[in-house]
Amino acid sequence: MNADDDTRLFPARMAQRFVEKLRCRCPNKGIGCEAIIRVLDVEHHLGSECEWREEECDQCHQRVRRAQMGRHKDTTCARKPMACGFAGLGCETCCPQGDLAAHERDGVVAHVGLLMQRLAATSADLTRTREELAATRADLDQTKTDLAQTKTQLAGTSADLTRTREELAQTQHNLAEQTADLVGTKGQLDEVRARLDQFLTTPAVPEGLQASWDPTVAQTIISWQPATVPAARVVPAAACAAPQPAPVPVRYRVEAMRDGQSPAVVYTGPECRCTWAFPPDQVEARFVVVAVRGLVESEPSAPVSCTRPDIVFTYQHDMDEQGLFYYLGTQGRTQPWQNPAQAGWVTVTRSSESTGNVSDALGRQPCNNFTDNLPNSWYQVDLGAGRLFAPTRYTLRHSNGPSYAEARLQSWRLEGSLDGASWRTLDEHTNEPNSLPARPDAMATFTVAPAQAFPARHFRVLMTGTSPRGWHHLMLSGLEMYGTLIRQQQQ
Repeated sequence: MNADDDTRLFPARMAQRFVEKLRCRCPNKGIGCEAIIRVLDVEHHLGSECEWREEECDQCHQRVRRAQMGRHKDTTCARKPMACGFAGLGCETCCPQGDLAAHERDGVVAHVGLLMQRLAATSADLTRTREELAATRADLDQTKTDLAQTKTQLAGTSADLTRTREELAQTQHNLAEQTADLVGTKGQLDEVRARLDQFLTTPAVPEGLQASWDPTVAQTIISWQPATVPAARVVPAAACAAPQPAPVPVRYRVEAMRDGQSPAVVYTGPECRCTWAFPPDQVEARFVVVAVRGLVESEPSAPVSCTRPDIVFTYQHDMDEQGLFYYLGTQGRTQPWQNPAQAGWVTVTRSSESTGNVSDALGRQPCNNFTDNLPNSWYQVDLGAGRLFAPTRYTLRHSNGPSYAEARLQSWRLEGSLDGASWRTLDEHTNEPNSLPARPDAMATFTVAPAQAFPARHFRVLMTGTSPRGWHHLMLSGLEMYGTLIRQQQQ
């Protein structure tokens, strides 16, 4: 754009902005509109906003202000439909308001006829009313006769009332005697009610709940304050000579909660203290306590949590009761021993099936249990999801067949794995015929060097050479491990 174009363009923009700012009064100012609007909005104001603009009534075609159009149609419009003034007498004519006077003038004869019909109907109604009044007088005369008979009957009823009073006096005497009996019964009922109040009075929510791990007993100590009980109904001494009922004791129920499982009741009794042992696969629990008295119980207390620390299993002697698999088989030393592999708490597999049950590798009694005569035979234990174990020692026990003394291990590796696929060596022995004594059911405990130890979920005893007899049978009727069960719920 050159300079000449700018000269022509900018004055036009200035003029447009000047016009946009101009204001003026509404053209209907003379009839009352006080609006001040932009010049450019005059047409819009007159078309849709100005209430003083006159419009034509669509009924009578009279020009009326827009704001008064509704009132005009409801009141003064000559074409407004109006009912005839004789509609109450039966005239059904409805005509415009401006034509109503002409209708009433031209319809005088018809309106008089309607009036005469109404008068005739009224006369007939009066005749019927006179007849009904005559019948009413006859009814009144009959009523007087009935009242006279009723007076005679009331005289006889008075004598009956006298006899009734005498009977009531006797009844009152009998009631006095029964009342005395009821007083004694009420005292007995009050005693029963007081007893029921104790059964139905809700104790307060126990407070001060605490849960802490006690390493000396390897259990959780749970304690709380005694729950208060609202005062029950007192039997009045005058109502019943029987002694007050003995108070109903408060008992407590402790529940252990675990995500995704129903609460387990771990204690029920009157004491404000209990102990609880963690299951081997659980490292954290939340506890609540409920006070129970009679038939009602309180709301649960505020929950508290307790976390089990790492558990250390210390070796004392071969196949003692301090190892990992004994701990798992007794559910944290809280139940009688059960083979954890047979119970499904751990999984035992082996390279091939030959003699014995594979789960007997974790048994507490020696037995005949071994693989086929194949190189690189192995037994493997999966502790399950949520368990990691860092071993420091492990015990192996040979099968107890009388001819198997020379079939004992002399070359093997103890291996660990997090996933059951990648294995690392924890301990290794090669051509050591004296590692296990030369007798059936021989056993020995071996140490895992600290430099080799690491936490694992899967453990494997891998036979890396032949037995002194030259077999590849891996004979194993007992395995125990010592070390630390890591405190975690998921790997």
